[in-house]
Amino acid sequence: MLREIRNLQQHDPALTRRWFQSDYFDLFIWSQADGTATMLQLCYDLRRNERAITWKKDIGFFHDGVDDGEGSGPHGTGGNATPILVADGPYDAEKVNSRFLRESTDMPVELRKLVLSKLHEYSISGPILRRDQPRRSVRREDWQQPPQSLADLRPGATEKPSSN
Repeated sequence: MLREIRNLQQHDPALTRRWFQSDYFDLFIWSQADGTATMLQLCYDLRRNERAITWKKDIGFFHDGVDDGEGSGPHGTGGNATPILVADGPYDAEKVNSRFLRESTDMPVELRKLVLSKLHEYSISGPILRRDQPRRSVRREDWQQPPQSLADLRPGATEKPSSN
């Protein structure tokens, strides 16, 4: 069953963050002072293959997996990197929505309705298309490029800017 974690440190004075947790879910909800939700994030399947559905007001939905930074995934370096969210595959609405329905019975009714409505909406609409792909390379000046051959390593082969 989802239970609320109380006494959270609030990082943004304009928003209140609430956290509900179970063995399968972590739910975070950010609300304005008037109670209007501006963002929610439902992390699920925490122990096996953690993923997250994020909804942001006026933006839409994202479905992401968690790269724990320990493996050889797009972010993993083989150990001790910070976990990040990375775009993930299909959403099993039947499994996740029904489990949330069962585990959320003790939540405040208005928050439960909000999350269920967003999960239903996501099941129908899916994620937004990301406008910009992450950069795969960094632009560099010629002198900053790695050498292409051993001949490029000879002194004077590449001019560096003067420090004058």
